[in-house]
Amino acid sequence: MKLKNKIKSLLKYVILAPSGYNTQPWKFKLGEDFLEILPDYTRARLNTDPDYREFYMSLGAAAFNLEVAAKNFGLTYQKSYLIDEKKQKSSILFEFDDTKTSTTKSPLFSAISTRHTNRFPYSRQKLSKALINELRLLPLPDSVEFNLVTRPGDINAFAKLIDRSFLLWSRQQALVEELENWLRDDLEFSPDGLPTGVINLYKLAVNLKYFLHPDDPQIKTSSLKSQNLAKNAPALAVISTKNDSVSDFFQAGEFFEQITLILASYGLTTDFFNYPLTLKRTRRETAKLIDSPHLPQLLFRLGFPTIIPPRTHRRPLSEFLIS
Repeated sequence: MKLKNKIKSLLKYVILAPSGYNTQPWKFKLGEDFLEILPDYTRARLNTDPDYREFYMSLGAAAFNLEVAAKNFGLTYQKSYLIDEKKQKSSILFEFDDTKTSTTKSPLFSAISTRHTNRFPYSRQKLSKALINELRLLPLPDSVEFNLVTRPGDINAFAKLIDRSFLLWSRQQALVEELENWLRDDLEFSPDGLPTGVINLYKLAVNLKYFLHPDDPQIKTSSLKSQNLAKNAPALAVISTKNDSVSDFFQAGEFFEQITLILASYGLTTDFFNYPLTLKRTRRETAKLIDSPHLPQLLFRLGFPTIIPPRTHRRPLSEFLIS
């Protein structure tokens, strides 16, 4: 098989990477001996992700899947970040060498197909000490800091912050409208976006042009649900970086995908809490809770699932490839 075809065969694993709101904001430039992961700015979320944090982290997660798949099939490569923040031309380039092969199978490869975000409540089963140590001892990229939160008091503090953040977030009309644009009804097949059910709070709010007050019972109920999901999880985690740069976002996304694949290999799952990091004030509060000068990029819970929902869909590969 030609090297180009071998590289192309990896893409079915790359597109299984997570992305904010399941926007799948990537394109792929495929050459005879290279693959470039490019941003698709038409799928950016300008209100809920104005600094492109989750956008570029999604590309980083896709890049990590490519690394895992390439190693599993014996392909060697050189990876480079091509960054021009002023012109918004940042990408991740993989150059493959057909004269060298790797015999090291990746233990995370099978987890690519089983990993998915799970928004249902998790089991109260605690993480083993061995897994906690494995996660905390992972080598970190240059700019990344990782905090695993397992003490009940610390988890409760985060749960309260998530509650406050949700109440503040729900008052922002632009944020609610943008989320609604990416919500998908469960009864309709959609290759992207978030499945939510036929009727949901955000869709009602947008359709009625009615943005709920924090004292509204519906908002209180949703806020309490988010708080309880966090409080009852066996662990929370925060990935932070030194700066808010494209390189930092790429590294954070790659490290997150490494974490979530490790967890999937143990039968665990993850779920994001985006609200605290969307708002500047609560993002600063998140940094205080972990007592870090770094900038929080991702806050998520992890645990053993009680319900395993279907995976979110992906767009066909033909929509991602460019000549």
